[in-house]
Amino acid sequence: MSKSSILFSILLLGCMVAGPALGAGPAKMKFVQAVYEGDQEIGLKYPEGVACTDELVIVADTANNRLVSYRFSNRTAEPVGPEMPIISPIAVQINSKGEIYALDGRDKRIRIFNPDGTEKGSLAPKGSPVSRKLMPRSFKIDRNDKVYILDLADGLVLVLDAEGNYLRHVSFPGQAGFFSDLAVDGQGNIFLVDSTEVAVYHAGPDADGFEPLSKGLKEYANFPTGIALDKGGTIYLVDKHGGSLVMLNRDGSFLGHKFGYGWKDSQFYYPSQLCISEGGTFFIADRGNSRVQIFVSEE
Repeated sequence: MSKSSILFSILLLGCMVAGPALGAGPAKMKFVQAVYEGDQEIGLKYPEGVACTDELVIVADTANNRLVSYRFSNRTAEPVGPEMPIISPIAVQINSKGEIYALDGRDKRIRIFNPDGTEKGSLAPKGSPVSRKLMPRSFKIDRNDKVYILDLADGLVLVLDAEGNYLRHVSFPGQAGFFSDLAVDGQGNIFLVDSTEVAVYHAGPDADGFEPLSKGLKEYANFPTGIALDKGGTIYLVDKHGGSLVMLNRDGSFLGHKFGYGWKDSQFYYPSQLCISEGGTFFIADRGNSRVQIFVSEE
């Protein structure tokens, strides 16, 4: 066999082995809108959180002490009432019933609102053997309405069912910095982003602890505060101090950057969190610019 044939065979084998781990790759994102105002024409002020479906967007308008709802249609978000008062909301989610869950940054409660904006109550974990003084930093709701709470007080992710009953918990890794956000995929895998150590950790659906997924990301990000996955498995980190999105393969390897610091469209100033809808639309809380930027994915 010739040297060129041997080299080709080695390269082909390498592609066959490495290919499946890399996933479908990052989405191509096109800017469509920057949202600056709510229903009463009051400008957003330092929004930190955003939740989304294909038709609805909820913004945690942090410094204005409110949640703002938007109807999303034809690539445009239009504010709709009512606005929901809440002190310093820092994270927000929507369950399958259209109920809105919001983390109150002042008293650390997760408050629940009905789809019409009326308040339903607060989330109180039931039967938990581990959470003594719940201090949520973030939380996520999966497609089955399970709630995953990033609990800084007890150093774990607390998993509850739709009624708030304890299901399990996953302890933080021992060697870590500060966890800002988490993401959950369709199979129940949990991903944590460590802002100070610039790392991502992973726990399987039945795991009781986290394992490192990525290492050496300090070369690519400064202080990531948000994490989300698209349907293809690409991981997106919101780099707050870098003003960009950092993209990772499903195995944690670096894929690339998008965007950068600034105030123009597709630029960011201390962004906070992001939400990716089922249809592939990206909603990013551009905190320092007091707006939410919207991007659609294109083939």
